Amino acid sequence: MAALLAGSAVLVTLSALARDRAPVVGAPTVVAVRAMAAGTVVGADDVEVVSLPVALRPESAMTASSSVVGRTTAAALEAREVLTPPRLVGADLLAGQPAGHVAMTLPVQGASTLGATAGSHVDLWATGTGERAVDDAVVLAVAGGGASAPTFGEQAPATVTLALSSDAAARVATHLSALGAGDRFVVALRRLPASSQ
Repeated sequence: MAALLAGSAVLVTLSALARDRAPVVGAPTVVAVRAMAAGTVVGADDVEVVSLPVALRPESAMTASSSVVGRTTAAALEAREVLTPPRLVGADLLAGQPAGHVAMTLPVQGASTLGATAGSHVDLWATGTGERAVDDAVVLAVAGGGASAPTFGEQAPATVTLALSSDAAARVATHLSALGAGDRFVVALRRLPASSQ
């Protein structure tokens, strides 16, 4: 009986060790190999596909490098960051927007703390002139403005990607060229109609 109990204990221990050594089942996930600025065209050497546990990856994570290479970043990316559709400018980002609209990423103040998120309607004001550059634009993505800044505790600059008509994009480009050092745009969040809330 003692020998039988000892043998059972050994089997249980070996079984537990085998479970600990079992490979973690993951899903293919595209990640950035290096940091990339907003507006960067992604090359084949900029990304790689790794296996990540499903619980640790966003549901919308890209799974193949072919779906990323050649597209443009909508916001700054950090090295080893998982790539998702909102982080890239392209058809997915502009899905549902009127024909002829473009996605434009701009430096802004306070977008992340204001509460602007994808789908928000905002006005855009130029800090240099105090003029309204965009009226009622749809936010496609918001990035930056957090505490993960690379230098001296400063906050990472915030950017917002907006869906703009060609006329609005031209106005924004004009204001953007006139911004002085340190100037950015200010986002004013619009309240949705009661029927949309």
